[in-house]
Amino acid sequence: MYSKTLNLSFILALIVVVLGAYTRLADAGLGCPDWPGCYGQLFVPDVVSSEYERPLDVAKAWKEMIHRYAASTLGLSIVVIFLIAVFRKPDTVRSIKLPTALLLLVVFQGALGMWTVTELVHPGIVTMHLLGGFSTTALIFWLLLNERKPTRLDKPIIGRHKTMLAIAIVLIVLQIFLGGWTSTNYAALSCGDYFPSCLGEMWPDDMDFKNAYYWGPLGVDYEYGVLESHTRTAIQMAHRIGALALTAAIIALSFALRTYVALRKSVSIVIVLLTIQIVLGIMNVVMSLPMFAATMHNAIGLALLLSLINLAHKMYPKKNSI
Repeated sequence: MYSKTLNLSFILALIVVVLGAYTRLADAGLGCPDWPGCYGQLFVPDVVSSEYERPLDVAKAWKEMIHRYAASTLGLSIVVIFLIAVFRKPDTVRSIKLPTALLLLVVFQGALGMWTVTELVHPGIVTMHLLGGFSTTALIFWLLLNERKPTRLDKPIIGRHKTMLAIAIVLIVLQIFLGGWTSTNYAALSCGDYFPSCLGEMWPDDMDFKNAYYWGPLGVDYEYGVLESHTRTAIQMAHRIGALALTAAIIALSFALRTYVALRKSVSIVIVLLTIQIVLGIMNVVMSLPMFAATMHNAIGLALLLSLINLAHKMYPKKNSI
């Protein structure tokens, strides 16, 4: 039952992340202006009372509520994981630390989901919600990896190669933050449809990096963004620079790990996902953010993170007891 619940939770986590990205990209984050219901009801109503200032958009409201239903189901499945780990103590649960951390994280995720609505899609809160979703999926994935037999390495991993992997994971987490910040500040198209240049220049002169990562006040409606265009351009360029740094780190890592036969398949998966992610990123710019490509950019970003975590699980066997 523990293994089945883990697999179900992992599938649900993937669905929730994709639905969250789609909801955000469809500007449906405020499709329901209250929480946890929608205009005071558990389902999207046909009509709403005059007490709500925001008019009902049924399509956006359903996008938001379907995301909430999926997230709530995921939360319940994680509670089950925790209870099984505590009371049944499966053999693959080496420590209660990770199931406990997963439970606490999903509770915090629920709070962030509420604040996303009540604080009117504040970029900082929405980005934290995105990072929380990725972190939840990653923790479930690590528990799933613990269910497998340990990888037999053909030779010990060199210390500097472990360090290179750690750097790549730090960079991808940073890049996920930059991507989330770009999306929540509506800066994805701030360079126009130019690539690799931005607004026809390789480095626009009037970019405002000083205010690009300013945590704005609460209680302001951030839907469709509030930053000036030159500030959004700086956010977009920072995301591109982060992508270059991450690409360089992963390419260097793949060359370093090519001598380990047991890791070649996993490294190949990382390279394939990185290539797809780069293509999707370029498509988002030159095709002005098509919904499918933009949603898949989030999904492949998560898959790339998980592929690096899979490598870490194989390269850091002592950490598997967490």
